Amino acid sequence: MSTADFVTAGYLFFLFVGFALWFATRDNKHPKMASFGQMLRGIMQNRGTRLGLIIFWWWLGWHFIVPILHTK
Repeated sequence: MSTADFVTAGYLFFLFVGFALWFATRDNKHPKMASFGQMLRGIMQNRGTRLGLIIFWWWLGWHFIVPILHTK
């Protein structure tokens, strides 16, 4: 197994876990687990986390989208 295969498997694993948690919390049968919308509302109440998310999206775009646009 190469390094790229290992990283791809890791990303797929976390994607699968994320979808499993999303499906498990959609119907609110688990009162101790917040749904995705409730979690997002809780995160967005704090100004620092909103600023952190904006900076993260900027960083992501700068490192992955800008190089694609400059190659044309």
